[in-house]
Amino acid sequence: METTYLQRLINDQREEFLSKKTGTPREVAWNNLLNLSRIIAITGIWRCGKSTLLRQISEDVNGGFVYLNFDDIRLSGFSESDYEVLITLFSEQHREVIYLFDEIQLAPVWERFLRRMHDNGASIVVTGSKSSLLSNELGSHLTGRYLKQELFPFSFSEFLMHFNLPQSVSTTAGTELMLQKSFEYTESGGFPEYLIHKRRELLEQLFKDILIRDIIARHGIQEKQRIQDLALYLMSNPGAKISYGKLARRIGFKSPTSVKEYLGYMEDVYLLFQVRRFDWSLKRSMLAPRKVYPVDQGLSNAIAFKISPNRGYMLETAVFIQLLGNSQVWYFEGRGECDFVQKNNNGKYDCVQVCWHLSDDDGEREFAGLCEAMEFFQRDSGTIITYDQEEIITLDQNRTVTVIPFWKWAASAGTHR
Repeated sequence: METTYLQRLINDQREEFLSKKTGTPREVAWNNLLNLSRIIAITGIWRCGKSTLLRQISEDVNGGFVYLNFDDIRLSGFSESDYEVLITLFSEQHREVIYLFDEIQLAPVWERFLRRMHDNGASIVVTGSKSSLLSNELGSHLTGRYLKQELFPFSFSEFLMHFNLPQSVSTTAGTELMLQKSFEYTESGGFPEYLIHKRRELLEQLFKDILIRDIIARHGIQEKQRIQDLALYLMSNPGAKISYGKLARRIGFKSPTSVKEYLGYMEDVYLLFQVRRFDWSLKRSMLAPRKVYPVDQGLSNAIAFKISPNRGYMLETAVFIQLLGNSQVWYFEGRGECDFVQKNNNGKYDCVQVCWHLSDDDGEREFAGLCEAMEFFQRDSGTIITYDQEEIITLDQNRTVTVIPFWKWAASAGTHR
């Protein structure tokens, strides 16, 4: 590409970039990460707000940035040799800047370019829509030079910020508003664009685009209808316990290996997540049935095939998304089952059960699974997250269970993504 063309394109993109709104602040401590002198790699599903986060970063650095979005048709002819032109243009900057590269994985041999820039002392933030951006290219060519930062659709705290609502309330009216918003969150999810326009077809098209462009086309998959059926089944059954063999028979695949491979592709583009059963043996954990959750309950609701909404599973998905921003999540299974187990900052395992409404019919089952997990991990406290119930239950002199509404748990616990 000619130098003048590329310079004009950079200027045009900058003008377009600065015309965009900064959006809702995200719970990402990017400045702390950048101070560690590493390339910051922000990955996440399409349309979750990665470019908007770059826009927020550009505001924080008071104009001292260079922006380039590789997901631009005008860069379709960009080649490896054009990096020299870029570096020449960048060297003309007469002040300290931060380099913001959007959808970097679409550029050729980009990892070598980033390495050269970083080795020359540049501060860099990149975005990409595939987890393999980190596990393969960055891991192979930029070992010790990058830090990972995953971005998801809005957490509940971010959801409240989006609507300019407080994180805590102390009145009856405030509590009723929080219940209303938590109900809305379990239905709508946290994709920023959808929350602005509230048009279901936006989520439907997002699902189709990811499935067709990023999975079927990218991997040359011939079983198009079956993989669509597989994705639709999993998105329609959040929290379902699955095995590759059973899924293969249900959908009509010849081999469980195909199911395992396709689920890996879906995880790679952040469409869904597999949760392993907790076991001190990694081998047993890997061989056990897994639970599958979509990246967003609103996306699940938009495309799922179901007669009526299952409030409990939508709440369970919302809780999972909150937990996902902190560290690895498991489920626990013994005689009963506990929905989530997660290692906290003190090295202990928190036990969390989710139930839309505790009643006489299901209360005993929920308590039994939670208490078994508490005993297994030697914890004297556990949590049951509900839609609107709240109390502290003393099981015996040493153990208590906190029943808490989702809105209060999510707003107070937050996530540090």
